[in-house]
Amino acid sequence: MAEKVLETLRIQLRDGLTEPVIKNLLDDLRAENVLGTEEIEEIVQKTKTRTDQARDLIDYVRKKGRKASEILLQSLKIRDKHFYESLDIDSHLAIQETGATSSHIPITADKPKTTTDEYKMDNNPRGICLIINNENFENPEIKRNGSQKDVDSLKHLFEYLGFLVEIKKDQTASDIKELMIVYSKERLHADCFVCCVLSHGDETGVEGCDQKICPLNDITSPFDGDNCPDLIGKPKVFFIQACKGHEMQSKVLVADGSASSRIQKSGNVSYSIPKDSDFLIATSTVQGYVSIRDPSSGSWFIQSLCKHLEEGSKRGQDILRILTLVNDDVSRKEGLIKTKDNDEIDAKMTPQPLFTLRKLLVFRPPKVAAYK
Repeated sequence: MAEKVLETLRIQLRDGLTEPVIKNLLDDLRAENVLGTEEIEEIVQKTKTRTDQARDLIDYVRKKGRKASEILLQSLKIRDKHFYESLDIDSHLAIQETGATSSHIPITADKPKTTTDEYKMDNNPRGICLIINNENFENPEIKRNGSQKDVDSLKHLFEYLGFLVEIKKDQTASDIKELMIVYSKERLHADCFVCCVLSHGDETGVEGCDQKICPLNDITSPFDGDNCPDLIGKPKVFFIQACKGHEMQSKVLVADGSASSRIQKSGNVSYSIPKDSDFLIATSTVQGYVSIRDPSSGSWFIQSLCKHLEEGSKRGQDILRILTLVNDDVSRKEGLIKTKDNDEIDAKMTPQPLFTLRKLLVFRPPKVAAYK
């Protein structure tokens, strides 16, 4: 029965329910008269962590019995289909209906279910993760202090995810272009190729340490189907930490999930991703705007990406869901930066993923063999 499924999957649900999904589930349960206002207020107390809220939500509903539990699970199926399917809840419900005991139910969160709707990710190593870190430039005044923090975080993350990590530092624009050609011919490609570029940039591309621009297309096109047959049908992932202009994004207020009364107008997008399939290009900011980096802790985008991708991979979350969480996290950050005139202005930004993926992309950490 449904309440038994909630009991069996309690830990996975507690760890996997995100704050936006919890809020949506509570709205649905209120509408269905499963939970009252006082119960919901008790669950979402400001002093409670997300984990506490998820745990209390599950326990409150489970104790109300089968019908309430069924409503919660159906709501979850609508609100977060990928997470619902990663736990294989429909199979759990079917087993309960046939009278199987909970000891016979597999815990699928520890052994995620891979389907044909998901890119293959089971080689060890998974593939290559190339990190290009441009920290020092011809003009020493524009050194990217704090960039090494991003390198360290990315290296830790992708080694954990089973990739061979290779780091190249202070590359000119022509060096970057040549590196892409060299790596597109690499024979160690397995399930996926990842490239992280950390540098300055503008509307036209990424800046080399010689302060010349390498267009984004020169970074991605060597890996398309014509130029890199070994990666046909496999995901090619690019994380770009660089400014794409000189403007600071406007700050608007959002209340109760409604749209702001002040809408920022955006210009035409002047770049595009390759028309071939299976690309993901996640940039740290949108066209025309600066990207923010803290000299003491690293860039907003890369640090948030590493945090959410490591956590999400443990739950079997796909990359687009994770990048949505990164967008929300970075968009909420507050800061101040100094202009050329030494004035302080509000620092705000939002990342932007562009993709031609055809399947779910889930970075599954390889299993560590146990000693006998």
